[in-house]
Amino acid sequence: MYDLIIIGAGPAGLSAAIYAIRKKLNTLVLSGNVGGQVIEAHTIDNYLGIFGLSGAELVEKFHEHARTLGVIIKEGVNVKVLTKAEAESFKIITSQGDFEAKSVIVATGKKYRQLDIPGAKKLERRGITYCATCDAPLFKNKMVAVIGAGDAGLDATWQLTKYASKIYLLNKYPELRGDDIQRQEQLKKSPLVEIFNNCEPREVKGDKFVTSLIFSYNGSGQKKQKEIAVQGIFVEIGSVPILDFLNSLVKLNGRGEIIINPETNASSETGIFAAGDVTNIPHKQMIVAAGEGAKAALSVYNYLKK
Repeated sequence: MYDLIIIGAGPAGLSAAIYAIRKKLNTLVLSGNVGGQVIEAHTIDNYLGIFGLSGAELVEKFHEHARTLGVIIKEGVNVKVLTKAEAESFKIITSQGDFEAKSVIVATGKKYRQLDIPGAKKLERRGITYCATCDAPLFKNKMVAVIGAGDAGLDATWQLTKYASKIYLLNKYPELRGDDIQRQEQLKKSPLVEIFNNCEPREVKGDKFVTSLIFSYNGSGQKKQKEIAVQGIFVEIGSVPILDFLNSLVKLNGRGEIIINPETNASSETGIFAAGDVTNIPHKQMIVAAGEGAKAALSVYNYLKK
């Protein structure tokens, strides 16, 4: 019986583990891999005190810190079911056996909604990226496309105006849908940005790296196809919380995220806490997730004391 089991070993999960172990809680971390989405980032320049490291390098620092403090991490674990057990505890059924704990922190994060068109899988991380904050500087003076014109797509496009020589913004709806109207107007006026509404990506071309993107769009009342030469494609079509194991144990919002108390990180189920991108916090950033993990662990400590 553990005091705490943390599901997920990204910034939120490992931050929670460090705080829990320093509070002398008997803690176990379960995860498919250490690092989560961070490991995919080419370069990270927006984490305080860290500059110019790759995602993999930063994750190794996180991992080393946790190991040094004695955090026990079981990797390669597929969590199948989280359920209530007897005596106010929880049972976690996994591919590596069953575990029981008095409390749980869910920090599984999200996975990007993948671009599912011909050529996309082959060229992931070869010009196709899912993080403008991480990768925009890599496309200085290059031509790029942004797929998705909600708030994330608008933000990615705005970041790219500082680097790229040309940005094609592809929007499947008749009009831009982001909440930031001022940002919309800025992009419409930018000489670097060309917006295509009512369009759908069809194929990514390239051998070793992306060379062009084919998309269909409505022009003069009929569907047309266009091929644009680009060296980068930023995919901003949303992300999906990793919560297949939860069933209906806690309340979720309309985006499938765990609804938490913003002060304590507690979910609707007593004893289950959550942290990071898997929750309904508004900002999905690594440094925010790490802070949320620390909050969650401190709240678990207070919960167990009572």
